[in-house]
Amino acid sequence: MKVIALVNARLASSRLPNKLLKPFANTSLAEISIKRLKNLKNFNKKYFAAYDEPLLHLAKKYLDDDSILTRSKESTQSNNNILLEFGHVKDIDFDYCVWINSCHAHLKAETIENAVYLLRNKSYPSMTSAIKHYSWFYENNGSNPINMKYPNEQKNTQQSKPIFEVAHAFHIWRKEHFFNTLTVWNNKHNDPYLFEIDKIEALDVDDEKDFIISESVYKNIQE
Repeated sequence: MKVIALVNARLASSRLPNKLLKPFANTSLAEISIKRLKNLKNFNKKYFAAYDEPLLHLAKKYLDDDSILTRSKESTQSNNNILLEFGHVKDIDFDYCVWINSCHAHLKAETIENAVYLLRNKSYPSMTSAIKHYSWFYENNGSNPINMKYPNEQKNTQQSKPIFEVAHAFHIWRKEHFFNTLTVWNNKHNDPYLFEIDKIEALDVDDEKDFIISESVYKNIQE
């Protein structure tokens, strides 16, 4: 089984432009992501893919040239064209791709390695990072409960049936399925397998408030 790690990075962001290079606790999200990628073990190959020159320049400080892929400008501007966004790995020889989100500053290399170890031993069709929640969940207006559907069951949150939220810290997909169907998984039993991660590791940076929270936690942990 050939497994690659992939970080797709870009500076284009409508909610927080240039967030990957914005000063973040004496470093940057991009630098944290690149260093984590470099330190990953037990992968057949690891790749950092970008179009923007500042990102490529930063990557060259830590990674070998054959681990750096140059994306097209168009691929960095797309949010819903999977083939365009990941076309730069189509000709690479691999079975599984571990896509790692560069906006998760707290995600540990060990967590990713543990997920891949499980994948290699269980051969799941796909996998994704997830957070387990114990609470009461509704679709809308209190009329469509997702769990704890009956009032006499609503005792406390610890007794509620857990709900899993995809954390988007990393996704693992099979190359053959991905490029044949342009989907990452089938939403069947263990496809994807939900790999539970810590809530701090799941902190994602989408906007300015996320950035402030994530940086504050990062500083506190480093101290």
